[in-house]
Amino acid sequence: MKTPPEHESDQRLPWKNSTALTILLLLFASLFSPEATWAEDPEILYPPPKAVIHAKIPSISIIARQKDDKGLSQVRVRSGDILYSPLGIWAGQGSHYLHFNVPLKPGKNSFELLTSGKNISITYKPLRSLSTFNANDKDTYLFHRNDLIPESCTQCHDPKKIKLSENLSGEAQPLCFSCHKNILGKTPWQHGPAVNKQCLACHKDSGTPLKIPIPGGKAENLCFRCHVNKKSWLQKSHIHGPVGTGDCTVCHNPHGDIERYQLWAPGKDELCVACHTDKRNLVNGKKPVYYVHGILNGIGCIACHDPHATDNAFQLYKPINELCTGCHTSLKGVTRGHPVGGHPVAGAKDPRRPERSFTCTSCHNPHGSDFKFLLIGDILGGHICSQCHY
Repeated sequence: MKTPPEHESDQRLPWKNSTALTILLLLFASLFSPEATWAEDPEILYPPPKAVIHAKIPSISIIARQKDDKGLSQVRVRSGDILYSPLGIWAGQGSHYLHFNVPLKPGKNSFELLTSGKNISITYKPLRSLSTFNANDKDTYLFHRNDLIPESCTQCHDPKKIKLSENLSGEAQPLCFSCHKNILGKTPWQHGPAVNKQCLACHKDSGTPLKIPIPGGKAENLCFRCHVNKKSWLQKSHIHGPVGTGDCTVCHNPHGDIERYQLWAPGKDELCVACHTDKRNLVNGKKPVYYVHGILNGIGCIACHDPHATDNAFQLYKPINELCTGCHTSLKGVTRGHPVGGHPVAGAKDPRRPERSFTCTSCHNPHGSDFKFLLIGDILGGHICSQCHY
């Protein structure tokens, strides 16, 4: 017998895909199971319709409620061909509550609650900085704000019942950790107060102990209470933007993250190019130019640039020539005679950039170039020389 082409075979046998088979079995069970026949469709309590989620952690809880217990074991959340089981099912107030946790990707995310067929649309906006977050937004749900807690949630979760010690100094708050496991204890590098569960060291309103806010205003107002570098950094002549604007959370996650110093991406390259996008392809392997400075694929940006503040332009650790000759030692101390006798290396004005002094970067691009030795022009034909010598 002639074997049909593979694509025809797949059309006739959709159950060859294991995920499709799982969905078919769930639907079959929901139609023919005596338990499911009389099951009431679960109601979605959270998130609200067309929710916009601002968060550092790319995940969200989906909460559903079903009044009877028929078919509870069959309820799933589906995203594409992936099925998510509930983390737990709790009974209370005459209903059953199903809690799911699902990952999010930047932009629009679509989910379906099986077997009810109800759709959930979520727009995820990664929160890298607290300065971009408006805790007073009417669409922002924060558990500790009574006026914004969905009424359905307060049946089980009542923040007024939270009891905290009157003496909060130095004391751990394990009660916080019982709910906020998604942001604590899951990353290799953690902030001291977070790992010690001293949440109220930062999240505390002096007026009412039960009002536990997300800190507003400049993050530095909190950070520099312990990290006393503020005075030395702000006295420097060249300050990194996030430091100057007082928003440490642009780079550092105040709870913990995947990289040392609670950085949310590798600090030697990937973190930097999230903002400095013109350098992105220099560190991701795409090589927009033929020659890339080797240090970028080694120690990275922080080999030359201080991420906080210095007294040198571009937040360089040292003046340009001194920094370059720290590696290129054969030219250390040379002020004239490179690349040819009498040619200045320092001490003269840069003809291309009159506001600057002549340095190594007058002829070499410190990041990458299409020309050998990272030169700004081709040696052949004198194209590099003609940029100054018309």
